Amino acid sequence: MRRAVVVVVVFLGLAACSSSPPAPEVASARQPAGSGSAGPSAATKESDYDKALRYTRCLTEHGAETPDPVEGEPLVTAHVIKPGVPAETMLARMAAHDKCKQFLPATWPVRIDQAEIERSRPYFDCMRSHGIDEPIPDENGLVQSPTDVSYRSSPAYRDAVAKCRHLYDDPANNLPENR
Repeated sequence: MRRAVVVVVVFLGLAACSSSPPAPEVASARQPAGSGSAGPSAATKESDYDKALRYTRCLTEHGAETPDPVEGEPLVTAHVIKPGVPAETMLARMAAHDKCKQFLPATWPVRIDQAEIERSRPYFDCMRSHGIDEPIPDENGLVQSPTDVSYRSSPAYRDAVAKCRHLYDDPANNLPENR
Protein backbone atom coordinates (compact mmCIF):
# COMPACT_ATOMS: atom_id res chain seq x y z
CA MET A 1 0.00 0.00 0.00
CA ARG A 2 2.81 2.38 0.96
CA ARG A 3 4.60 1.63 -2.30
CA ALA A 4 1.42 2.49 -4.30
CA VAL A 5 1.15 5.87 -2.57
CA VAL A 6 4.81 6.66 -3.33
CA VAL A 7 4.33 5.70 -6.99
CA VAL A 8 1.25 7.94 -7.30
CA VAL A 9 3.03 10.87 -5.63
CA VAL A 10 6.09 10.45 -7.88
CA PHE A 11 3.87 10.20 -10.98
CA LEU A 12 1.98 13.36 -10.03
CA GLY A 13 5.25 15.17 -9.37
CA LEU A 14 6.67 14.19 -12.74
CA ALA A 15 3.48 15.23 -14.50
CA ALA A 16 3.60 18.65 -12.85
CA CYS A 17 7.23 19.20 -13.91
CA SER A 18 6.72 18.05 -17.47
CA SER A 19 7.55 20.61 -20.14
CA SER A 20 5.11 19.32 -22.74
CA PRO A 21 1.86 21.24 -23.26
CA PRO A 22 -1.21 19.82 -21.60
CA ALA A 23 -3.36 17.48 -23.65
CA PRO A 24 -6.63 18.96 -24.89
CA GLU A 25 -9.56 18.20 -22.65
CA VAL A 26 -12.86 16.78 -23.74
CA ALA A 27 -15.54 19.13 -22.41
CA SER A 28 -18.12 16.43 -21.79
CA ALA A 29 -15.70 14.33 -19.77
CA ARG A 30 -15.51 16.89 -16.96
CA GLN A 31 -18.61 19.06 -17.15
CA PRO A 32 -22.07 18.06 -18.21
CA ALA A 33 -23.58 20.17 -20.95
CA GLY A 34 -25.93 22.85 -19.69
CA SER A 35 -28.89 21.96 -21.87
CA GLY A 36 -30.41 18.58 -22.32
CA SER A 37 -28.38 16.89 -19.61
CA ALA A 38 -29.97 14.68 -17.03
CA GLY A 39 -28.54 16.31 -13.93
CA PRO A 40 -29.54 15.39 -10.39
CA SER A 41 -32.66 17.57 -10.40
CA ALA A 42 -33.97 15.99 -13.61
CA ALA A 43 -33.39 12.48 -12.27
CA THR A 44 -35.33 13.17 -9.07
CA LYS A 45 -38.26 15.06 -10.62
CA GLU A 46 -41.42 12.98 -10.32
CA SER A 47 -44.57 13.54 -12.30
CA ASP A 48 -47.83 14.06 -10.43
CA TYR A 49 -48.87 10.59 -11.57
CA ASP A 50 -45.68 9.07 -10.08
CA LYS A 51 -46.31 10.88 -6.80
CA ALA A 52 -49.94 9.74 -6.71
CA LEU A 53 -48.88 6.17 -7.47
CA ARG A 54 -46.37 6.24 -4.60
CA TYR A 55 -49.11 7.62 -2.34
CA THR A 56 -51.72 4.98 -3.21
CA ARG A 57 -49.20 2.15 -2.95
CA CYS A 58 -48.00 3.50 0.40
CA LEU A 59 -51.61 3.49 1.63
CA THR A 60 -51.95 -0.14 0.57
CA GLU A 61 -48.65 -1.05 2.27
CA HIS A 62 -49.98 0.50 5.48
CA GLY A 63 -53.19 -1.51 5.52
CA ALA A 64 -55.58 0.71 3.53
CA GLU A 65 -55.96 -1.10 0.21
CA THR A 66 -56.20 1.60 -2.42
CA PRO A 67 -56.42 1.32 -6.22
CA ASP A 68 -53.72 2.83 -8.42
CA PRO A 69 -54.56 6.35 -9.59
CA VAL A 70 -56.26 6.97 -12.93
CA GLU A 71 -55.77 10.43 -14.42
CA GLY A 72 -59.11 12.13 -14.91
CA GLU A 73 -60.76 10.23 -12.06
CA PRO A 74 -60.78 11.45 -8.45
CA LEU A 75 -57.70 10.39 -6.51
CA VAL A 76 -58.61 8.15 -3.58
CA THR A 77 -57.26 9.83 -0.45
CA ALA A 78 -58.18 9.73 3.21
CA HIS A 79 -60.61 12.55 2.46
CA VAL A 80 -62.63 10.71 -0.20
CA ILE A 81 -65.73 9.36 1.46
CA LYS A 82 -67.93 7.06 -0.55
CA PRO A 83 -71.31 5.68 0.51
CA GLY A 84 -71.08 2.23 2.05
CA VAL A 85 -67.46 2.47 3.18
CA PRO A 86 -67.28 1.14 6.76
CA ALA A 87 -65.99 3.47 9.48
CA GLU A 88 -63.09 1.11 10.26
CA THR A 89 -61.95 1.33 6.63
CA MET A 90 -62.02 5.13 6.80
CA LEU A 91 -60.05 5.12 10.07
CA ALA A 92 -57.45 2.76 8.56
CA ARG A 93 -57.19 4.99 5.50
CA MET A 94 -56.72 8.10 7.67
CA ALA A 95 -53.97 6.38 9.70
CA ALA A 96 -52.23 5.27 6.51
CA HIS A 97 -52.66 8.77 5.04
CA ASP A 98 -50.70 10.24 7.95
CA LYS A 99 -47.80 7.94 7.04
CA CYS A 100 -48.01 8.56 3.28
CA LYS A 101 -49.17 12.15 2.74
CA GLN A 102 -45.67 13.35 1.83
CA PHE A 103 -46.06 11.52 -1.50
CA LEU A 104 -49.23 13.36 -2.57
CA PRO A 105 -48.96 15.73 -5.51
CA ALA A 106 -50.29 19.23 -4.77
CA THR A 107 -53.11 18.78 -7.30
CA TRP A 108 -54.69 15.95 -9.26
CA PRO A 109 -56.49 16.24 -12.62
CA VAL A 110 -60.16 15.30 -12.40
CA ARG A 111 -62.30 15.24 -15.54
CA ILE A 112 -65.71 16.88 -15.22
CA ASP A 113 -68.29 16.63 -17.96
CA GLN A 114 -69.42 19.83 -19.66
CA ALA A 115 -72.97 19.62 -18.26
CA GLU A 116 -71.61 19.42 -14.71
CA ILE A 117 -69.31 22.38 -15.36
CA GLU A 118 -72.22 24.51 -16.57
CA ARG A 119 -74.47 23.38 -13.72
CA SER A 120 -71.86 24.18 -11.05
CA ARG A 121 -70.50 27.43 -12.53
CA PRO A 122 -72.77 29.76 -10.46
CA TYR A 123 -71.80 27.90 -7.28
CA PHE A 124 -68.06 28.18 -7.94
CA ASP A 125 -68.36 31.82 -9.03
CA CYS A 126 -70.14 32.50 -5.73
CA MET A 127 -67.44 30.65 -3.78
CA ARG A 128 -64.73 32.74 -5.50
CA SER A 129 -66.67 35.94 -4.74
CA HIS A 130 -66.49 34.93 -1.07
CA GLY A 131 -62.72 34.46 -1.15
CA ILE A 132 -62.51 30.72 -1.81
CA ASP A 133 -60.21 29.98 -4.73
CA GLU A 134 -61.99 27.05 -6.34
CA PRO A 135 -60.22 25.47 -9.33
CA ILE A 136 -61.57 26.23 -12.80
CA PRO A 137 -61.85 23.45 -15.42
CA ASP A 138 -59.67 23.82 -18.51
CA GLU A 139 -60.96 23.52 -22.10
CA ASN A 140 -60.80 19.71 -21.80
CA GLY A 141 -62.91 19.60 -18.65
CA LEU A 142 -59.95 18.84 -16.37
CA VAL A 143 -59.83 20.47 -12.97
CA GLN A 144 -56.56 20.52 -11.06
CA SER A 145 -58.19 19.49 -7.82
CA PRO A 146 -56.16 20.12 -4.63
CA THR A 147 -55.22 16.91 -2.82
CA ASP A 148 -55.00 18.63 0.56
CA VAL A 149 -58.58 19.53 1.33
CA SER A 150 -57.99 20.60 4.93
CA TYR A 151 -58.94 24.16 3.89
CA ARG A 152 -62.53 22.90 3.64
CA SER A 153 -62.74 22.75 7.42
CA SER A 154 -61.91 26.45 7.80
CA PRO A 155 -64.62 28.85 8.99
CA ALA A 156 -64.20 30.95 5.80
CA TYR A 157 -64.86 27.92 3.60
CA ARG A 158 -67.88 26.81 5.64
CA ASP A 159 -69.30 30.34 5.54
CA ALA A 160 -68.89 30.51 1.76
CA VAL A 161 -70.55 27.11 1.34
CA ALA A 162 -73.46 28.25 3.50
CA LYS A 163 -73.91 31.32 1.28
CA CYS A 164 -73.46 29.52 -2.06
CA ARG A 165 -74.77 25.98 -1.74
CA HIS A 166 -78.26 26.96 -2.91
CA LEU A 167 -76.71 27.71 -6.32
CA TYR A 168 -75.59 24.15 -6.86
CA ASP A 169 -78.13 22.05 -8.71
CA ASP A 170 -78.89 19.51 -5.99
CA PRO A 171 -82.33 19.30 -4.39
CA ALA A 172 -80.82 18.71 -0.93
CA ASN A 173 -78.95 22.02 -1.17
CA ASN A 174 -82.21 23.90 -1.65
CA LEU A 175 -83.78 22.71 1.57
CA PRO A 176 -84.38 25.57 4.04
CA GLU A 177 -81.93 24.11 6.59
CA ASN A 178 -79.17 24.16 3.96
CA ARG A 179 -79.58 27.77 2.91
